[in-house]
Amino acid sequence: MKTWHPPILLALMAAAPWALAGRPLSTDDAGTADAGTCQVESWSEKSGSERAFVIAPACGVLPGLEIGADYTAPNPGDVVKAEAGLALKFAPKSWKLGTGAGELGFGLKVSGAWAKPAEAAWQVTETGVLGLATLAVNDAFTLHANLGLARERASGARAKVLNLALVWTPHDAVLLFAEVRANSMKATFGGTVSTVGGRYWLVKDMLGLDLTASQETGAGSTTRWTVGLGWYGIGS
Repeated sequence: MKTWHPPILLALMAAAPWALAGRPLSTDDAGTADAGTCQVESWSEKSGSERAFVIAPACGVLPGLEIGADYTAPNPGDVVKAEAGLALKFAPKSWKLGTGAGELGFGLKVSGAWAKPAEAAWQVTETGVLGLATLAVNDAFTLHANLGLARERASGARAKVLNLALVWTPHDAVLLFAEVRANSMKATFGGTVSTVGGRYWLVKDMLGLDLTASQETGAGSTTRWTVGLGWYGIGS
């Protein structure tokens, strides 16, 4: 019988975001789904022999307020049977302002993560809070930054979190990006993760196909690949 330990779960989650974010990026934007509308994102992950399927719905419940969730089914699941997350994001339009460099918006997100070990009940593994900033430089380039704190429940370890992303839209149907996600407690939360990827809009702003590749510093040469679909504006 395999024994579950929280560090094992954290190693499995090392390439995952510390809070839910909009695909294909893991760095979050300072924006929410329109009130009364929902979205569903799903993707498959592969890193060496490890695989996982993730589904992540989110809905705008009020103007500038979004609630999101995710569910992950890892394979193999002999240590951790499932993982889940819940997040609340607040990014009102009043928190946007014009600057000489473009429109700058701000937001705030709080989140929690749970795990279902193979031999135990669901338990809280992590909580976090992020400040969000998005700078829309022009129609082609956008910058995102997240700064906050994450807490690992079992040990009580706390880490400062910093996510940075650059998004390039060379064509209405294509989005390309590069991002870096770092934290101050690498022994607990994993090393710095660098990701590149893109999205092709099958139906503009409604149905997107995406692909990403991530590498974690100090985790060897294994690349984590993801391929997914995003469906947006449901209910509009």
